[in-house]
Amino acid sequence: MSETFIVLGDQLSLEVAPWPTLPRDTTILMIESERLISQPRHLTRVALYLAAMRHFAHEVEARGFTVDYRRAATFTAGVHEHLAAYSPSRLFMNAPRGRRAGNVFATMGVEILPDPFYLSDVEEIRSRKKRPATLENFQREQRQRLNILMEGDRPAGGQWNFDVENREPLPRDGGAWPHPWLAPLTADEEAIVAELRPRHPGDDALAFWPRTREHALDQLRDAVERIIPRFGRHEDAASYDNWHLAHSRLSPAINMGLLHPREVVHAVVAAYNEGAIPLASAEGFIRQVTGWREWVWVLHHLRDESYASSNVLRATHPLPESWREMGSHPMRCLEGVISHLRHYGWNHHIERLMILANAATLAGVDPVALSDWMVGAYVDGAQWVMEANVIGMGTFADGGKTGTKPYIGGGNYVSKMTNYCDGCQFSPTERIGPSACPLTTLYWDFLIRHEAALATVNRVAPQRRAALARPDRDEIRAQAPHAIEVILRGR
Repeated sequence: MSETFIVLGDQLSLEVAPWPTLPRDTTILMIESERLISQPRHLTRVALYLAAMRHFAHEVEARGFTVDYRRAATFTAGVHEHLAAYSPSRLFMNAPRGRRAGNVFATMGVEILPDPFYLSDVEEIRSRKKRPATLENFQREQRQRLNILMEGDRPAGGQWNFDVENREPLPRDGGAWPHPWLAPLTADEEAIVAELRPRHPGDDALAFWPRTREHALDQLRDAVERIIPRFGRHEDAASYDNWHLAHSRLSPAINMGLLHPREVVHAVVAAYNEGAIPLASAEGFIRQVTGWREWVWVLHHLRDESYASSNVLRATHPLPESWREMGSHPMRCLEGVISHLRHYGWNHHIERLMILANAATLAGVDPVALSDWMVGAYVDGAQWVMEANVIGMGTFADGGKTGTKPYIGGGNYVSKMTNYCDGCQFSPTERIGPSACPLTTLYWDFLIRHEAALATVNRVAPQRRAALARPDRDEIRAQAPHAIEVILRGR
């Protein structure tokens, strides 16, 4: 009796269960969904997944397995076509990352195994009477449970985080940053890009992202040696002139399964123990992997589908066309970030949170539209990733279920932490008038406009009171519609 094991494009690992004990007569089913491929996602994102899946299929065949690799209209159609051709007695898979995919495969009678790609047990956390209330509590629990950067029962260095040390702005001269890892394309990969180019936005940056396990391990080695040691101090900075700074860019490899978060953490801890990575950088990086990444995945599975449509601030403006088309914008911060996204299919977390999500929140862009766009615009985008990041933290659309405050900032914040304001036609210090920065105007307008919704958000209470007491409050409110127009339509 034959058995079939299904592998998705974000499960590309032979190192996790059940692979070590999987009989060689198991058929491996991999499906390219034409529905997903045809969506207007970033060229590099689509090419990356197709290239990585095809490389993985060849690797699996080299191990002696039969691979049924097929292009189908949808995943559902692909499974039914496989059933008709192979008639397996058992159809099973590791749990899909997102709720929707899990429901789709479960309704087809696919046996769902536990997800081996994370460090946390969702069901164990679900069963608790008291769950970690905040990310900070969750991260401390992770550090203790996994014994990461601990000295006995105390955190290494005597403190749990080094946020104060890790908030330096961009150096005045722009800084000198390590060049990003890349691997030249093969002829087959170039053919994938050529096939996709006519129907997908964005540029070809496939060479900057790992497509194989070998690539991913090399990128991890490179990140530990050259990049993560410099990560901490300027992790909250951003540059118009440099798209990567000292960010590892390991998230696509981890999200696709080419790297396991455990081996990434172990590599960084080993380098810290050898004195090659400063504690502040090691802690700041590991927090992203064991803390935030695991936290948003757990939250995704603890919440039901209704969370994805949260919109407590009733933001209804459509996503700006210049964002969707990845075109130009008169605001230099948005121009720079969208340009980085167009060229590489990626922005680091400050560009996503404090430029794009900040602008969308202040302008009242529909958070669901923003989240759906980011899923397809980024090489590391996925529903489970963007849900808490955008609906929760990025836009405060859940009213504080994920973050304890809206992550909003005016032009002064952008001017302090980046060089985006240099040469911009808008002044970050002006709230009203023709040269007023739309972010500055809308920062104060947001606090006034959402006075009632923010009344119980203690972390913005001083700013809210200051906004309500402004002598130019009426002028700010009058300027706000024009500022929104600039963000949404570039005029």
